[in-house]
Amino acid sequence: MKLAYWMYAGPAHIGTLRIASSFKNVHAIMHAPIGDDYFNVMRSMLSRERDFTPVTTSVVDRNVLARGSQEKVVDNIVRKDAEEHPDLIVLTPTCTSSILQEDLHNFVERAQLEAKGDVMLADVNHYRYNELQAADRTLDQIVQYYIEKARKRGELAQGKTAKPSVNIIGTTTLGFHNNHDCTELKRLMADLGIEVNTLIPEGASVNDLKKMPKAWFNLVPYRELGLTTARYLEESIWHTLYRHYSNGCSGNCPLLFARFSR
Repeated sequence: MKLAYWMYAGPAHIGTLRIASSFKNVHAIMHAPIGDDYFNVMRSMLSRERDFTPVTTSVVDRNVLARGSQEKVVDNIVRKDAEEHPDLIVLTPTCTSSILQEDLHNFVERAQLEAKGDVMLADVNHYRYNELQAADRTLDQIVQYYIEKARKRGELAQGKTAKPSVNIIGTTTLGFHNNHDCTELKRLMADLGIEVNTLIPEGASVNDLKKMPKAWFNLVPYRELGLTTARYLEESIWHTLYRHYSNGCSGNCPLLFARFSR
């Protein structure tokens, strides 16, 4: 077990909800029974943020078990799209609701016909992934979706920024010291004359993801979260370099020397 924000790493759906609630104007629909919906309380207690946690539970109860949950899930997605006007709605089951073996991909396709925003199913194996693995997978899935969407529309940013710039990948809500680390990284980059191109997912908009190719390199503060996304960017966008960051001088100095001594 790995420690995540003063507690042991939770189940997969907690990681997915951490990523979804870190982005701005992204809402999560959790298809789960009562008892799996403690994320809202946990985040409200630990993060102490002003806004409500953007997570809605589509409750699996005896009525759902009797006649199926497609209509209820689709109605919840369409209702939240009309009420909140999010850029993206992420649907995620839990370990418990995954037992039902429902076709959630079909739910998403049906909801997308009526919703104005984007709708996505978090493609995570809830029996094999823990919180940190699911968070890493969900972040990669969202970045890939919007990079490819921008590429198809011809909106993907081309070329590099005029000044050295960086994508900081992996700072999330409920992250262990993420706020402090992020503040220090921003100061360090500013002192070195490096602009922050994007910082994801905490406080970022999904509409900013198409700007990621403009950065000179990617910075991943934590091994547990962000590496999959950085590898995708390295493979699909050849001019964006990938680097891994380690805390302290022993991690910072070799990284920056290797990048800017070329």
